[in-house]
Amino acid sequence: MKKLSIYTFLVATVLFTGCGQKEVQVSEPQTQAVAPVKSSSETVLNNVENSNIQEKVINDALVESSENGYYYTINGKKEFIENVYFAFDKYDLSDSSKSIVRANASKLSGIQAGTTIKVEGNSDEWGTDEYNYALALKRAKVVKDGLVMNGIDSSAIKVVSFGESNPTCNEKNSACWQTNRRTEHKLVK
Repeated sequence: MKKLSIYTFLVATVLFTGCGQKEVQVSEPQTQAVAPVKSSSETVLNNVENSNIQEKVINDALVESSENGYYYTINGKKEFIENVYFAFDKYDLSDSSKSIVRANASKLSGIQAGTTIKVEGNSDEWGTDEYNYALALKRAKVVKDGLVMNGIDSSAIKVVSFGESNPTCNEKNSACWQTNRRTEHKLVK
């Protein structure tokens, strides 16, 4: 009888406490400020919340940022390097994403020696932090593989995962979450 009451107590404890839910904090949308670049020795600060990351811009390469990518000067031409977006809980490239990766590879093939293409993987807020970090890393790796298949040297590409920690949108709707499921390309030295 004593065992039954202990088991009943344990079951009741589990039922009443339940599983912890992840709290999502709503904060103001993040913005990125891009300062004018005057020489290759100057740096541009990425204004990512709570971050002190500094990256050297290569020969005035960064011209401006856009909602869907970045403009760089490559071989004297202003080129738009587009972000690659993913479906919910996916890291495979759709046909339209493959064409974006091909176009980006074509434009990035003219970068200077010593320049690194940093592919940054991101995810939406759904899932655990660990899961989102791993998913964003898979997204960055599949884009890297696509760039390599289209002629970019593998050693010139670095992959980074931000998981859900670098959102472009903080609203609680499908359109916003879609913009956070992306990879971005940055040229750094």
